[in-house]
Amino acid sequence: MPTAKIHLHASRYDSDRLARLGEAIQGALEAVLKVPPEDYYRIFQVLPEGHFVHTPSFVGMQYSDDLILLELTFIAGRSKEVRLALLQELNTRVVAATGISPDDLVILLYELPGENISFGRGLAQRAHISAGA
Repeated sequence: MPTAKIHLHASRYDSDRLARLGEAIQGALEAVLKVPPEDYYRIFQVLPEGHFVHTPSFVGMQYSDDLILLELTFIAGRSKEVRLALLQELNTRVVAATGISPDDLVILLYELPGENISFGRGLAQRAHISAGA
């Protein structure tokens, strides 16, 4: 159920580049989190000039107009090592797929307990999955 919210500058990403970006994100989720290929939710926030304002640099990173802010939300329960591996795999695959600098991918991971998610019908289909399981 990972949900990817992908924020980026409109002038830098056409539909082909967006498709490659989405496929790279899904590939990393499948490889590291073992997410099935049919499990994806992507929201592209393609923002016009002046609507995605960010610092030009932070903690030694240098950002360009290719910057992508990726917010991933998924069910809690994975180890710190798995989450760190996911960050690395996402960067490797997105950089290869889009040609951006490795600095230009900012990733935020959000974890929710399974009982906080419904895939429809008001049911918590993954309520049995929790951080303590």
